[in-house]
Amino acid sequence: MNRTLEVAKACATAIGADRLGVRISPVSTARDSHDGHPQALLNRVVAGINPFGLAYVHVVDGETGGARDSIAFDYAALHDRFGGVWMVSNGYDRQMAIAAVTSGRADLVSFGRLFIANPDLVERLKENAPLNKLMGEETLYSGGAHGYTNDPTLEQSQAAIRLDEKAPA
Repeated sequence: MNRTLEVAKACATAIGADRLGVRISPVSTARDSHDGHPQALLNRVVAGINPFGLAYVHVVDGETGGARDSIAFDYAALHDRFGGVWMVSNGYDRQMAIAAVTSGRADLVSFGRLFIANPDLVERLKENAPLNKLMGEETLYSGGAHGYTNDPTLEQSQAAIRLDEKAPA
């Protein structure tokens, strides 16, 4: 934990705390990174970085890319220890994001995979438009472009539908 605080403080000093965010994954077991007592550890980490005045803390709710309730964890206790912008992520859809922000559980919601599949995600969320399904999930984070740049925008999808409707039967 001390190293985390040292790094955060050094970065905040170097670039300005208002330009720095910290991302935490309290219950992720990815690459054997899970702590045996995540609540106690992260409570101390968040309380320790709070005085730095960071731009935000970005919290992955639950297992990265997986279940939210695989390990019992009190995210509200973390949020209570931080006085700045609180961002959450991990499989949120439009309704979940709206609920998180309107309830005060989060100030912001970040979207990863939905942005990969929907290059115009912001517009789609505003309009409550249908979302593309993620294609090429097996190639995510593998270094190639496949699955990252081949999904149509809503406008492109609607244009394709209009062309199909005009095509002779």
